[in-house]
Amino acid sequence: MISSKDVAKRAGVSQPTVSRVLNNPESVKPEKRNKVLQAMEELGYYPNLIARSLVTNSTRTIALISGTLKNGFFAETTDSIIHIAKQKGYKTIVYFEDENEDEITDYWDSIMGHKVDGILLSLIRLDDPNLKKLVNSQIPCVFFNRRPRNESNFVVLDNVMAASLLTQHLLDLGHQRIAYISGKTDVSTFNERKLGFEETMQQSKIKQIPELIHFINTSNDEIDQLIPKLIHRAEPPTAIICATDAMALICIDIVMSMGLRIPEDISIAGIDDTRMASHQAFQLTTVGHQKLAMGEIAALNLIEMIEESSAQEPLRQIILKPELVIRKTTAHLVK
Repeated sequence: MISSKDVAKRAGVSQPTVSRVLNNPESVKPEKRNKVLQAMEELGYYPNLIARSLVTNSTRTIALISGTLKNGFFAETTDSIIHIAKQKGYKTIVYFEDENEDEITDYWDSIMGHKVDGILLSLIRLDDPNLKKLVNSQIPCVFFNRRPRNESNFVVLDNVMAASLLTQHLLDLGHQRIAYISGKTDVSTFNERKLGFEETMQQSKIKQIPELIHFINTSNDEIDQLIPKLIHRAEPPTAIICATDAMALICIDIVMSMGLRIPEDISIAGIDDTRMASHQAFQLTTVGHQKLAMGEIAALNLIEMIEESSAQEPLRQIILKPELVIRKTTAHLVK
């Protein structure tokens, strides 16, 4: 059986150097690290991860519980988290789900079985029954995009301001009959974006139309059913705000299939500024933030917590400032 001694001999380094590459790769100069990695590949050496975790009390593994890949935001954050974790010498175990509470519960046994060093979680409700299990586990955890009502470590967008910026943008363009479509408000993201929309409409003294405001399951089917009902109203909305870019892109497809032009006939906007929002085929007006990706910030903070053993205090609570990104799906109301 190939051992770390064999790897050290092939790479021309000491055995402790091989150990550092495995357990703390950033402490080894890139040239030596690459020699060790190359020797491992050539010899087919696979370290005994279970044995190493017993010695170091660490698996250098983090768990990511993410929302559905149908939403481009979660696909992008997953990609950035895995990239950052790899740079820092961590593996990432990824769990995806489709808003099924029972499915989240099923994940816990798997996560505990893998003895992960930390957890990144973008799927949590304001009052989530799974939060108690997480707290009791004492595993370092950072929430991102969404956060529970209780005190916790998190990285989120200022969702109230994000929705407010978008609403004010449409009001400035002369729109008054503004439809608002969102997911259920038992999650912080949708709850806060709802507040931003409502507060800005109230401040404008423009009466909100209850029939234009909908909190739905964010699946394609529900949006497919809702949009035609809005468009066929006697007084249809002149603009639609969707609480996510993913919903806005579905909305655009439906509206265009009905023969309407965007933004000439109706303006549509979203929130998150995903990569697809800037695609030339859409050019979606949206709100996002222009610094490091949210997933990267969350991953870096989690890894710092793991390595500094600061899982409990102080809490890391990062709220990112949103920026309005005006593209081609919103325009002045033509009266």
